[in-house]
Amino acid sequence: MAKTVKSSAWENQAPNFLSISPLDGRNYHKITPLSEYFSELALNRMRLYVEITYLQHLGKIGVAPKLTEQSSKKLLKIHENFDESSMKEVRKIEHTTNHDVKAVEYFLKQELKKVGLNKHVEYVHWALASEDVNNLAYSLLLRDYHREILLPLIDQALDKLVDLAENADQPMLGRTHGQPASVTTMGKELAVYLSRFQLTLTELRSTKFYGKISGATGAYVDQVALDAERDWPKLNADYIESIDLEPLALTTQILPYEPLANYFHQLKLLQDTAIDLCQNLWWYVSLGYFKQKKVEKETGSSIMPHKINPIYLEGGEGGFQLSNALLSFYADKFPYSRLQRDLSDSTVRRSFGIAFAYSYLSWQSLVEALQRLSINPEAIQQDLDNHWEIMAAPIQNYLRTKGYDQPYELLKEKTRGLSLPKAKMLELIETFPLEKADLEHLRELTPEKLSRTASQLANRTIKQYRRNRKAT
Repeated sequence: MAKTVKSSAWENQAPNFLSISPLDGRNYHKITPLSEYFSELALNRMRLYVEITYLQHLGKIGVAPKLTEQSSKKLLKIHENFDESSMKEVRKIEHTTNHDVKAVEYFLKQELKKVGLNKHVEYVHWALASEDVNNLAYSLLLRDYHREILLPLIDQALDKLVDLAENADQPMLGRTHGQPASVTTMGKELAVYLSRFQLTLTELRSTKFYGKISGATGAYVDQVALDAERDWPKLNADYIESIDLEPLALTTQILPYEPLANYFHQLKLLQDTAIDLCQNLWWYVSLGYFKQKKVEKETGSSIMPHKINPIYLEGGEGGFQLSNALLSFYADKFPYSRLQRDLSDSTVRRSFGIAFAYSYLSWQSLVEALQRLSINPEAIQQDLDNHWEIMAAPIQNYLRTKGYDQPYELLKEKTRGLSLPKAKMLELIETFPLEKADLEHLRELTPEKLSRTASQLANRTIKQYRRNRKAT
């Protein structure tokens, strides 16, 4: 299994103030870990890993001279020691070849000679199309980013969401169409997002990353030229499984993109939910339902000294939307390929880092935003107390089951379009011609009582999430 090798050269790197992209300029300090997965150095280091491990595989199946344990260690050291100076050497070779994968091949051949493995030199890149190397390198990088960075960051955001929801069990005025509606709880509304995230995450967590080694047209021609009797699809599948990818034997020159397109769709859907959460939290902040943490040295506005703005919710929203635009494009673009191969997908794949960097920035922003919010029970209670007209729906529903004539129409006449505080609504109830028992029942109806099931649902969802997190 390929493991990302960390480069100390990237640590604490200052932003490039001449960078065109804010990812490599203003925001680079926030996305530094992504250089290990989406930089030119990372891609070429992973290409080198594929070339080296496949050379080892050729030795195991009797195509190339078998490597001793000591020779294998020497080979892997070439990968482990690949750094920025190595990358400069590869790029120097590429200036001659004008072909990036061929440059990696020639670099490795040079390194083999340096460590005394001359008899293995001509088996480097044996029967491999460049796309055999590239599809495996990209799959390995995406797989490692998915497991090592993305999923833990999403879990961190969900943990913060749960922390906020656990402390928000208070009844709250619901709103539909932006207007006062039935009572709910903030905890329940946040738990809805927790549930929605988990519906998508279940599939995202189970993502499989694929690979292929089938040559220039997917027909294994170069391998068959050596030995037509051997089962090359099976032999190459064994190698692909050994680096913890799923093999696909039947391909053109390129690996079918459907699994990757599905992955992009799933991540986009998850981030669509995150956008919706950012927007709704923004509204709750605007309504005063949440207080924002005051960081003394920060400035909220260049002209309005009093301001604390929900910038992390707004920044997260914009970043998720940027990321999703690219993820949608990838999913739409990649399933198409002219005949056995065209190179347009290669151009697009080089932009993966942009989509995932904006995703990474936005999940970070969501975590920061959630950490800065705390429930404001006084504001929630005051808003609820001012809108007891929302009790009209449960009251008319109760009266319909008790045989009263047209209670909906009665409540509509008395409450539609009005804002009725608690005292006014209780006065109104007293004017209804009701049986004593029914009047007593309505007097005892409160938003707190009506929100009981919402609280139970939220608590159940949160407890189940806690159990699942503990189990993993």
